[in-house]
Amino acid sequence: MMSTTLQLSDPFGALSYREAGSGEPLVLIHGVGMQSAAWHPQIEALSRSHHVLALDMPGHGGTSALPRGSDLPDYVAWLHAALAALGTGPVNLAGHSMGALIAVGFAVEHPDLLRRVALLNGVFRREAPARAAVTSRAEEIQKGQIDLETPLKRWFGSSAADQKARQEVAGWLSEVDPGGYATAYRAFARGDATYAGRFGGIACPLLALTGEDDPNSTPAMAQAMAEAAPYGKVEILPGRHMVNLTAANAVNTSLTRWLARPETAAQTNQEAKPMAKDMSALDPRALRDAFGTFMTGVTVVTSHDVDGAPIGFTANSFTSVSLDPPLVLVCLANSSRNYEALTKAPGFAVNILAEHQKDISNTFARPSEDRFAKVDWYTGPHGAPVLTGTSAWFDCSMHKTVPAGDHVILIGKVEAFDTSTAPGLGYARGAYVTPAAEAEALAKGAKLVVSALVERSGEVLLVDDGNGGLTLPQMEVGKSGASAALSQLIETSGLSADPGFIYSVFEDAAREHQHISFLCQAAEGAPKQGCFTALTPSTLMDIADPAMRIMLERFAKESHMGNYGVYFGNQISGNVRKIVSGS
Repeated sequence: MMSTTLQLSDPFGALSYREAGSGEPLVLIHGVGMQSAAWHPQIEALSRSHHVLALDMPGHGGTSALPRGSDLPDYVAWLHAALAALGTGPVNLAGHSMGALIAVGFAVEHPDLLRRVALLNGVFRREAPARAAVTSRAEEIQKGQIDLETPLKRWFGSSAADQKARQEVAGWLSEVDPGGYATAYRAFARGDATYAGRFGGIACPLLALTGEDDPNSTPAMAQAMAEAAPYGKVEILPGRHMVNLTAANAVNTSLTRWLARPETAAQTNQEAKPMAKDMSALDPRALRDAFGTFMTGVTVVTSHDVDGAPIGFTANSFTSVSLDPPLVLVCLANSSRNYEALTKAPGFAVNILAEHQKDISNTFARPSEDRFAKVDWYTGPHGAPVLTGTSAWFDCSMHKTVPAGDHVILIGKVEAFDTSTAPGLGYARGAYVTPAAEAEALAKGAKLVVSALVERSGEVLLVDDGNGGLTLPQMEVGKSGASAALSQLIETSGLSADPGFIYSVFEDAAREHQHISFLCQAAEGAPKQGCFTALTPSTLMDIADPAMRIMLERFAKESHMGNYGVYFGNQISGNVRKIVSGS
């Protein structure tokens, strides 16, 4: 089976994958040093009932590597981008070894995009000796000392099946890119506890499977993972680390049973553990969306690591605490790559971004080898990096750190600060909010057309454009203004929908008007005109207006990720700043 290559959104580069079958999507992610071909027994068997997508992990096969120093959350962000580009919708996800760690992270961070999750030969809270050994191997690999024989001895026994699989695996190991291998192994060595405390929030069927003689991904680890998840089950099969090859039929049978389990919490109540009711009472995605309705500013939190190198991440969880003494706080995820450095730092700076700094927000939200190379900054009075052009900045000493669930609260004492007249950048419901820019766009007034991009459950309301094609509900703005026009569009649709934020602003020179499209969320109910439609390639071809088609193509990609940017330009070209959450 040949692999296919697809270009992902920045900064992830190319994705290489193998595809077979049709039906409900099943995504497979291999371990460090392997490639998508390692799943060939599962691809052959499970593609008879499912649409199987076996992905090459970053730096493996034909997939572009992540930047050196990337950690497990960066691989989770890569998977998110990959599935958005593939347009899969919610998937069944199975990962092996490092792939299992990525699968856990995805289950925790993106529960709405997951039907079921299977963890094959996964690791979970290594004991100190095992952690020391794997960390030491990671350091050796970083130095270019790659020993391929030792893992082969660990992974395989002397049986004929083991030796046949060993030959295959040795071939894949010999082909791996050294840099991609080193980056992935480092993340693998550091990632066994990253999401270990959050299994209780995985509300879909989970399978933890390993080999009875696997010395590193032990049966005890598989049992612990299954027990930590509300709907977890464990299966221990004969074999060591590569059971998907050495015990392929047994693994295929186990995965088939897992794929047959009901996917929703309501359907799985009979099999849930006693604690499942309390742990799954709140839908994590719905709770996150509810938190997201609170409009915030956007900040970049900066400091230095132990070697003195500048570090930073985008955050909107910032607030003032006290005037006397002057205190502020920010929240940092326990899974952040900056956790150790920031919790031990003598201080940090909070940079309040201005409306024109969406690109800086994106830079510090994505994996990058040197985020500071792309921005202008200087050392603040108390020593933390301060970005130029912001609405305000606060250079703080560390007052206190407070553990709080899956985050830590950093409380800083303001030692120095400054402000400017630049309007601040806002954020709500997964989108940037730029009130000053929006007011300027509305003030231009002369011929203004407003459209309603009404979304519900991944589908968009489209209506007949009068010429046999499709379009968004739209109308020319009258004397009552854009807000009244938007309200009229929603009322005419017959839907209960909330007027949202501006999604796109462009000047259509050909039609001599300015177009503003508002992103709106609709409640249940049938529209009076048009229908809700998935933005598939065939549907997009029915959008006659090229400017609107381009905008909806962008929305189709961004909606899978739950993050949106604002487009400014004309009907031909402009700027879009996409958002990828990270820290």
